[in-house]
Amino acid sequence: MEILEEKPKEGKIKIKAETLDDLWHLYHIISEGDIVYGKTLRKQAQRSDSLRPEKVEAIPVFLGIKVEKVNLHRFANQLRITGPIIYASREDVPLGKYHTLTVEPGTVITIQKEKWKSYHIERLNEAIEASKKARVMIVAMEDGEAEIAIVREYGLDFVGSITYNISGKRYNVKRDNEEKKFFHEVAKSMEELMKREKIEKAIVAGPGFYKENFVNFLKENYPELAKKVVTDDTSMGGRTGIYEVIRRGTVDKVYTESRISKEIMLVEKVIEEIAKNGLVAYGLKEVEEAINYGAVETLIVLDSLLKGELREKIEELMELARNLRASVVVVSSEHEGGDKLKALGGIAALLRFKIK
Repeated sequence: MEILEEKPKEGKIKIKAETLDDLWHLYHIISEGDIVYGKTLRKQAQRSDSLRPEKVEAIPVFLGIKVEKVNLHRFANQLRITGPIIYASREDVPLGKYHTLTVEPGTVITIQKEKWKSYHIERLNEAIEASKKARVMIVAMEDGEAEIAIVREYGLDFVGSITYNISGKRYNVKRDNEEKKFFHEVAKSMEELMKREKIEKAIVAGPGFYKENFVNFLKENYPELAKKVVTDDTSMGGRTGIYEVIRRGTVDKVYTESRISKEIMLVEKVIEEIAKNGLVAYGLKEVEEAINYGAVETLIVLDSLLKGELREKIEELMELARNLRASVVVVSSEHEGGDKLKALGGIAALLRFKIK
């Protein structure tokens, strides 16, 4: 993400979205009641004589809409912002009518808020910093099976699964040939994805020596790809293996301060503290009490709470926690850490001291 212009007195920030991750950040930054400006196409009926039906034409126009709905369509790589038009660069576009602005990678928009909250600014800064880092690919392999995922800011994006029927006993010539075909298919898929997504590193994980055999194959047949690969031991392949890589912190070694690893490990820490009746609070009532006592060291909030009915209450608690020198982490609901936090009420805190 790139900030193109800031007008603090007007509450406006002009930004350029560059990646799908940026759309995810914007989904959590743009709120109901904000005004978003951008170039768009507006369907407009053109006048014609009475014998012919009106012709509908898509005209280019610069609009400002007051936000009522924000929807992220991950698989379409689009953020859609809907609301009534309050500003139009053309006089023939009626104000008050509803329009949907579509934001894609490469789109420039201006966001206007009555008041920018500190966590909004933090998200913008995170998106800018994240755009400077290389994303990471994880490939979890077992005998004839490979699951591929990309580590994005919003969570894990499972982009492909390759299965190959490798029959016969080990060290059989036919089996070796089939295994090489499988390795070629995985390598080509990795090359294509890494080029398209501009990924600089890949983690190849799995049980036993299978992953090492694959890496040795890459060194002989795809030497440039092999230079971008690191390995990790997991108990299983597939999606389970990929989540195991995240929990082990391997991504952090490759992708400094990976958002997902940090979030999952924080939630796991909360669960550990709950199990031993340690320095932790969870659920809205307990966490609010802990904040009021100044006992919170780290406040952990599920992102969906900032889109729901409790948004104002949660924002107040976040501001109060920051004022009391606590760190605040917003956890994505798009990965297993988010699922576990949701089960705890969507909000938890690691404490400096016990309050009961």
